[in-house]
Amino acid sequence: MFYPVEDLRDDVICLQLDHTCEAQPEKRWLPAYYFHICLPDGTKIGYCDLRIGHNDKTYIGGNIGYGIDEAHRGHHYAARACALLFRQAQKHRMAYVIITCVPENLASARTCELAGGRFVETAPIPEDNEMYAEGKRQVMIWRFDFKYGEFLSAAAKINETFQVSPLLFGSLGLERRLGISLNSDDIDVLLPERLLTDDWQRLIAMMEELSYTLQDEEEHEFVKGDFRMAFASIENLEPFAGVDLNHIPLINDQGASYYLLELPDYLRVYEASSKDGYRKNVKSKQDQQKIDLILKALEEENQRR
Repeated sequence: MFYPVEDLRDDVICLQLDHTCEAQPEKRWLPAYYFHICLPDGTKIGYCDLRIGHNDKTYIGGNIGYGIDEAHRGHHYAARACALLFRQAQKHRMAYVIITCVPENLASARTCELAGGRFVETAPIPEDNEMYAEGKRQVMIWRFDFKYGEFLSAAAKINETFQVSPLLFGSLGLERRLGISLNSDDIDVLLPERLLTDDWQRLIAMMEELSYTLQDEEEHEFVKGDFRMAFASIENLEPFAGVDLNHIPLINDQGASYYLLELPDYLRVYEASSKDGYRKNVKSKQDQQKIDLILKALEEENQRR
């Protein structure tokens, strides 16, 4: 299913749909949109495309491709086009997209930086990939996550429905504090216990309004496409990790309010988690990596003071 594209414009450019293509499973090609990049007066200045979904080919070739005509380069039009394509990708409930470029294409790498990507790795191109036949041997891989925007949408709805500010927890919350991507799997949210007991049915109904489906009632986990959002009780933070609930900062962003632990409290949480039986056996390496990142960030903060 392809979605409307009339909103893919900003104050500088717009995307004009050229055509769409259905998936071709025999070639491992995913459904795709193809656009002209245009100025407000209709002048065509380049192209871009968006492939929907993920497989081994999009990891190497990317979900997004773009090119700007030489006469119009140097104005960051490609980064703007990517931002508009991100909007379209989220209509398909994609939690992230991949963009790749060959290492020598410094302009494309700069576009990925400007568009907010996280560099993942430089990977070899498999011999059965079309890019290999073109003489290309390596690609730089960039990842763009949408989970924080999805959380903000849910947070705003929680604010409106329950007059409560949730707490952004887990790796996604730590990402916000550290200012780096940790490739978080889920969106972990803490709420007052009453929302998970007395108001549980209202919470389910609210999540259904956001197009989520209840996946695991025991874990309070909901799913929407590539997004997974799980809720737990905020009251458990203090007995579990010694976090003072009265001193957690409140954040306001894009019309949503939520709480976010500061780094010392995140350190308490992961140190407590590392002693938990399941996490000690299954997540110990990941937890220790996060503890190391937190300690490094705290040390850097102290040096700046």
